[in-house]
Amino acid sequence: MSHSSDLERVVLGALQFQPSLLENSDLCDSDFPAGRFRETFQAIADLWEEGRPAEIDPVILAERIGGNGVGEFVASLIDGSIKLNLDVFRGRVVELRKRAALGRIEARARAGLRGLDEIDGDLEVYKQLDQPAVNPRDVLIKMSDLQALEIHVEWVAKLLPEKAVTMFHGPGGLGKTWFDLQLAKAVSEGKPFLGSPTKKMPVTYVDFENPLAVMRERAIKFEIRDVELWHPGHALRLPPPKFDTPAWVLFKDLQPGLLILDSFRSLFDGDENASQDTAPVMNRFKELRDIGFTLKTIHHTGKANDRMYKGSTAISDLADNVLGLHTVKRETLEETEDWADSDPHALLSLGTAKTRFEPGRIFLTFDLDNGGYSLAPDPALDALDALAEYINGPGAGQNQSEIIAWAQKAIAGGRKGKYIALLNRGERERPLRWRCRKSLKGAKVYEPAS
Repeated sequence: MSHSSDLERVVLGALQFQPSLLENSDLCDSDFPAGRFRETFQAIADLWEEGRPAEIDPVILAERIGGNGVGEFVASLIDGSIKLNLDVFRGRVVELRKRAALGRIEARARAGLRGLDEIDGDLEVYKQLDQPAVNPRDVLIKMSDLQALEIHVEWVAKLLPEKAVTMFHGPGGLGKTWFDLQLAKAVSEGKPFLGSPTKKMPVTYVDFENPLAVMRERAIKFEIRDVELWHPGHALRLPPPKFDTPAWVLFKDLQPGLLILDSFRSLFDGDENASQDTAPVMNRFKELRDIGFTLKTIHHTGKANDRMYKGSTAISDLADNVLGLHTVKRETLEETEDWADSDPHALLSLGTAKTRFEPGRIFLTFDLDNGGYSLAPDPALDALDALAEYINGPGAGQNQSEIIAWAQKAIAGGRKGKYIALLNRGERERPLRWRCRKSLKGAKVYEPAS
């Protein structure tokens, strides 16, 4: 006996004991699945209309329904039911309708029927039923009480906050899928990734982008075992749904954990440049976040600007964490479009372009024959240390132009833009390397961190 059929028996049993409940509800036969349950509801409703009995006689009910085994079926309603007051009964009816609507949505999704008016109607029913009758004042929390809660930011891996929506963008050819497969393996096993610990959790990789044969080869290459893949080429009976269809709710049935989506553009059929198409998708990501998922979505950059993701600004605005992956010049740390995936010496920068959490940046190399991505030494570390020593010593209180002039002579030359980037980085890092304030004339002045 399924959990759903238990609920239907409770509702029908309550109606048998107390058919007057029909007067205070808008139940109809479509709230029950076709077959014995629907026939039983119709028989109870007919008997109530005919004579308004205080209770429904089980013998008469069985005769109305007819068929083999009907006596045992009616007896099961009596055995499994109690008298319900009106409020409790209404709650059971709401739950029954929610399950029925969700069941119809899932059945149509499994059959590959998407975007139909019937699915939209069922989804709207589900949303309306899923809204609890709660006064907004009952769910408000004082900030003083919030401070007392044991809630902290947790990290799944370096630069990847838990229970957040992370967009991961970069030019084509940098191996973003390889990166996420390497990440998925580490998190699923709870092993370090790029020199930092990970938080072990279930990992689901949803791939709309790569052929199944390619994913197989990559799984073999990295010896990935515990990650679960949802791929249209394998899941023919139930391919992963698009996020702009009602069937997206199927993602809620996955086990909460790290959910990697490859790629953002393939997750919906709307216009990626239109906020009215991208914002609903991002909001559905946040719904999954709020029930316990950590989402990481691969996205691509545009041809005109290799350092900016493609599409509407709503993507970045609604994301919690945006990571950019780019190649950089070792001498100046400037981003470059030059890239050869066979070059094990190419330097890449992975950092936060926008975040609600702690910003950060690491440097990487990529050599597929030697395990994929590896952590590289920070090429700016020596320059940052020299600047910090100067600003916390003889350079304290100097403005930006004065400090840059000193750095170009004392460190290793270089253009002004390089040192502006280093100065900005030093005042953002945790712990702070130095502080910056505006002088009376508006110039940036740098002072020791403490």
